[in-house]
Amino acid sequence: MDVKNNELLDTKLELELGSTEREQDKDSILERTDTPEDKREKEVDTVSDKDLKTLSVGEWMLVIFVFLLPVVNIIVMAVWAFSSGGNVHRRNLSRASLLWIIILLIAYVVAMTIAGFTIFDLFKY
Repeated sequence: MDVKNNELLDTKLELELGSTEREQDKDSILERTDTPEDKREKEVDTVSDKDLKTLSVGEWMLVIFVFLLPVVNIIVMAVWAFSSGGNVHRRNLSRASLLWIIILLIAYVVAMTIAGFTIFDLFKY
């Protein structure tokens, strides 16, 4: 595997130093030698500048207000977390918030199971 990588690296260096091969061959060889890190960098570049914009204080206040509304918050979190577009910072906050809700729900179920309570015991009183 190292031999193949060395050969590709040598070919890439020859092309960059001004070999007489055609430009099309150069592009095809360079595409084959892309590392996974290079591919990830290309994928990251697909995010638009609008989606990377830092949210203002007013926009953050609106996001927090929506998160305070019962039932609506989970729906909005899911939409923001799983959409491919939209602000990256808001999407990450939504994903983190959903993970905390799932973690707390699991912890609640485990605690109530250990204590011997069910959800119906809460409505008896």
